[in-house]
Amino acid sequence: MIPWYAPTTIEQWFRRLLSPRAVVLVLFLVALIVTEWRFAWMEQVAGSYLVTTNRYRPKSGTVWEQGRQSDQARQALAQFATQQQNVQREAQQAGSLGQVVANMDAKGAMLSAEHFLNLYLKLPPVLAQEIASPYVLLALSSAGRWERAFFQQEDENLSISLLDSQNQVVYRLSIGAVLMGHIERGEVAIRTGLEQLSDFSDNIYTAELFFEALNALPEASRRRVLAHPEDLLRVSGRIRRIGISAGAMGDNVDLGFEVEDLEGPKVILMQGAREEVRQLQRAMEGSFQNARPSGGEARP
Repeated sequence: MIPWYAPTTIEQWFRRLLSPRAVVLVLFLVALIVTEWRFAWMEQVAGSYLVTTNRYRPKSGTVWEQGRQSDQARQALAQFATQQQNVQREAQQAGSLGQVVANMDAKGAMLSAEHFLNLYLKLPPVLAQEIASPYVLLALSSAGRWERAFFQQEDENLSISLLDSQNQVVYRLSIGAVLMGHIERGEVAIRTGLEQLSDFSDNIYTAELFFEALNALPEASRRRVLAHPEDLLRVSGRIRRIGISAGAMGDNVDLGFEVEDLEGPKVILMQGAREEVRQLQRAMEGSFQNARPSGGEARP
């Protein structure tokens, strides 16, 4: 047996170093090092232990905080992407420029050039002219570069950028707050009388006659002639005459409501469904077949 006291000679040192116990210990340590280097079993054992105890450990520290921030960022991006998809879907399904403006968020909205032109052509001609000249849009459309229209709010104005396939601006439109309000309501006010607007000069009726004939129609037909009567109730001044356009824009007909206020006459432009407006017009004409004054005079 190896004595418990420290060796006193070199021979005793060698005997202890070459003893079976020391050799086994050295071989064991060498085996641990070799197998760890070859198979990395210590890391695997430690990892397995950490996985099994993970749910019991507190969620704190730099790693947990970074993971939490990453999760929050992913959730925010997912919500933003969903919101943008909803906004774009609503813009693509919009039936008027007013709906595009009303549903647009802070990031804006995008329409194809074809869809923008379709909505532009639904506007009353006077309102459409205020937004952009049809000659300019015709030139851009014919050039073949214009692909999209991007709507974005800039302070109180609405900016519409006409973009090419590389998202380069080929033309920019700016719409003021007042005009934007008219677009959202689908109407525009012009400081003039009905006689000065050639579209209405041959078909001008008194307000009493127009609203009497309108109230004789079924509710559904009245809504198709005048979709938002509450907008007219908000107008300061008295509605005296109504003009009906001789032409039509697709399925719609322009209506002009002449209002007299302290600043003089003004005409509020709206649109009604062509079939119902013509039905209303025939009813008014039929009521006064024997009293048909010349153009420019309101029918009694």
